Amino acid sequence: MEDEGNHGNDETRCFILSTLAANQQNRAACLLCGTLMAVFDRYPLVDGSFFLTPKKHSAACLPTKVEGKTQFLSAVCMGCMDNKRTMCRFCRTPWDGSSLVLGTMYSYDIFAAVPCCQERSKCNSCKKPLLSTFQRLNFYSDYSQDVACPHCGVSDHHFIKSLASTYQMQP
Repeated sequence: MEDEGNHGNDETRCFILSTLAANQQNRAACLLCGTLMAVFDRYPLVDGSFFLTPKKHSAACLPTKVEGKTQFLSAVCMGCMDNKRTMCRFCRTPWDGSSLVLGTMYSYDIFAAVPCCQERSKCNSCKKPLLSTFQRLNFYSDYSQDVACPHCGVSDHHFIKSLASTYQMQP
């Protein structure tokens, strides 16, 4: 029996499955805990969420082309999305992925999408703040864009920081 429910976009499903096949993968590793997750051919695709990021967070991130630009297909498991044990090294705020939809893919870096403190909004080059304390960008995906620093002019994905330098796992 064919499932005709609206549980996901078939184009997204095909994109994920073809990216995994091109990299000879049938599992995805969680960026935070390293757990290997089986990838299914129907929704939900994984017991967690996939996302695209312009920066390679680890060897588990798979390179792919999206609109002519290199992006990295990455994943986070359901356990890490809900456990609130991943803390910002700067302000000690837990990263909370519980509002993310399980089994699908986000087209932006989910870790950069909600900066919790001023440190997360600093230029990667001159280390000056890109935004004032209470200023926010309009869309989650805006935090994954290449922007020029208003202070030094360096263009980079400033809101995307290395996971190791930004977060620590609590026992």
